[in-house]
Amino acid sequence: MLSAMNSKLLLPACLLVCVLSPRAEEPAAAPVIDFKDVATGEVPEAFMSTDQEAKFSIVADGENKVLELAGQPIVDGGMLVGKSVKGAGTVTARIKTTGKRRTQPSFGVGLHGVSGPRLRVVPATKQVEIVLTSDKEEAIGTAAYGWTSGTWTWLEFTIKAKAGGGSEMEGRVWAEGEKRPEKPTVTATSEGAPSQGKASVWGTPYAELPVWFDDITVRAGE
Repeated sequence: MLSAMNSKLLLPACLLVCVLSPRAEEPAAAPVIDFKDVATGEVPEAFMSTDQEAKFSIVADGENKVLELAGQPIVDGGMLVGKSVKGAGTVTARIKTTGKRRTQPSFGVGLHGVSGPRLRVVPATKQVEIVLTSDKEEAIGTAAYGWTSGTWTWLEFTIKAKAGGGSEMEGRVWAEGEKRPEKPTVTATSEGAPSQGKASVWGTPYAELPVWFDDITVRAGE
């Protein structure tokens, strides 16, 4: 009898604890930077080109809109996007461009400003690279990759602090419609610690055809 009464007394207390106990919240998803609600023409002031000669604009892609780097002039054109990231971070974007028989473009994403590391697809060599650009351009990680001209390609680039000092970097590249690879496509390490700066998207239109960018996300932290 006493046991039954105790159970009745404990039940409301249990319910009270269950109701008042805070629930663990999932981290908010990073906002997607797209251009569907942006007017065609000039790029919004929130974005900053890294090269005065590079011609960026917002153009229509059917019912969608994308950021376009014009095919001429042929420059290594970059655009800084999103908020500044200090330390570890990830940038993701999908990019579409077209090559010609003897001339192929290159394209990529980067972190930590104009001089920060980049993940770059180089169809001419059938490779994907992690590149340092602070002093002189240097590929510190490469892997084979077969790119298909004229299709959307996803790129994801992550930088985090390395145990004992320095940075660890990993890049993933996959065609639109495929699953994001569990294992990195390419990895690299650097003696320098993760820096600070905005994320970026890049293109070099060697084929003199435009490079399109869309669905960009920037996440701080690992």
